[in-house]
Amino acid sequence: MIEKICPPALLYLGFSMIQITIDLFQGDYSTSLLKFIVMLIFTTILNLICLNGFTKLVWFIVLIPILLLTYISSVLFYVFGINPGKTSVNIQKQPQGPAQGPAQGPPQGPPRPQGPPRPQGPPQARPQAQ
Repeated sequence: MIEKICPPALLYLGFSMIQITIDLFQGDYSTSLLKFIVMLIFTTILNLICLNGFTKLVWFIVLIPILLLTYISSVLFYVFGINPGKTSVNIQKQPQGPAQGPAQGPPQGPPRPQGPPRPQGPPQARPQAQ
């Protein structure tokens, strides 16, 4: 029976069996049953496509999720600074100013310069331009 399954469908079957085994060990029987049914259907479809001569298409269907998962995981590790080889994660904190009480409004900048002094008293008539 396994000899009649094309290699990409067999690879998919292997990965699916690993996932189902993990679910069974975790005690998630309903999920493992659902995955088993999906595995049978999808392996049959992949094998039928492969037997009709579209082996490259089946390889693409099987490998693209694996390649995308690898790429996205690598990008996330890089962006968040996670090194899978280390057991501890270093979190860099933002430098903070001197300890103060709770924030009281927006931060105040330097004092604004005052304009020229305003004259005191009643307004005076301005000289007219000639």
